[in-house]
Amino acid sequence: GTVELGQGAKTIMSQIVAEELRVPLERVAIRPIDTAFTPFDRSTGSSRSTTVMGKAVELAGSDARRQIVELATEHFECPEEAVTLKDGEAIAGGKKITYGELIHKHFAMQGGELVGTGYAHSGMAPTPANPLFWEIGIGAVEVSVDRETGKVHVEKYVTAADAGKAIHPLQCEGQDEGSAMMGFGHTFYETYHYDGGQIINSTLVDYKVPTFDDVPDEFESILIEDGNGPGPYGAKGLGEGGIIPVAPAVANAVFWSTGARVKSLPLTPEKVWRAIKETQKE
Repeated sequence: GTVELGQGAKTIMSQIVAEELRVPLERVAIRPIDTAFTPFDRSTGSSRSTTVMGKAVELAGSDARRQIVELATEHFECPEEAVTLKDGEAIAGGKKITYGELIHKHFAMQGGELVGTGYAHSGMAPTPANPLFWEIGIGAVEVSVDRETGKVHVEKYVTAADAGKAIHPLQCEGQDEGSAMMGFGHTFYETYHYDGGQIINSTLVDYKVPTFDDVPDEFESILIEDGNGPGPYGAKGLGEGGIIPVAPAVANAVFWSTGARVKSLPLTPEKVWRAIKETQKE
């Protein structure tokens, strides 16, 4: 039920299936979502797709693998522990057979398929079970402040996330760095302006968001992997926790640099400049 929104769900689900079925990644195909045959899923979100749907996919893949091993034990006339699955083939006693050949032999002329099923639910969560998981994000920043204009320049930003297990590390880094950049948006720019109760900056022409010019001079992402999450292989949610630390980290850096404490967002040059002037009066 998880829809690909750019969060990399197709890639992650394919990786999990390939791992569980012991087949090359290129042999896994993800069908488009269609409510005519796609099982129910509550919602799609980048921070829950891997943890919740990924767990269901892992269990379904494991179930399908179990069925393949059962067919292999019948074919080779051997115990389950003697069967090895690798690259889409079942191997035992120096002999091997492809999954397709196993299934064809089992169903013969009638044709057939193996269907693995898996379900993820709140009962699988560690205690306490509500919420299913939570995200932990840490941010550290180095800034320079122009005391004459109040302009804040981010020289270095480091974001760290507890991913549990980074199934696709590059995508995890992209999610965390992307969320940090969203954090820079409300930290420095994003705010609504009203006139007579009407929003007057309702388009991207007037509503400022971060661009590539706002990427820190140095940008580092750290993934912490303890494998203690409720998702597949110990994975946790990722993609939102990196937003939260940005504003307090930057505001604290401004304070430590200038002595000016700004407690409202965004940290516009004018607001920072006025705070610096107030500090100088004291």
